Amino acid sequence: MLTETVQTDELEGKALEWAVLKAIGGAWPAGLVSSWDKTGYLITNLNLFLSSGGNKHLYIAYLDERAPSVGKTLPEAVYRAVVHSSIGSWISVPVSLLKA
Repeated sequence: MLTETVQTDELEGKALEWAVLKAIGGAWPAGLVSSWDKTGYLITNLNLFLSSGGNKHLYIAYLDERAPSVGKTLPEAVYRAVVHSSIGSWISVPVSLLKA
């Protein structure tokens, strides 16, 4: 499988969800369908800190205040924070997911 190393805070879409699954061990619990369901699960179970960043279109999430992750949506910020805290600032992602 061909991979590319990218910054965690640049991940989006299918590549970001793939990275979250890698960070949490491979699968969502049963019944979590929407990105909001999954975001709620992560916030509740990982004790994430959240902020709007003072901007309607900027969300910040983190497990460690020294490493905040930013997103255009709350789910995007939360997903990035989980990946960042578990895997780090860079991750190797299948190229096919980066183009999806």
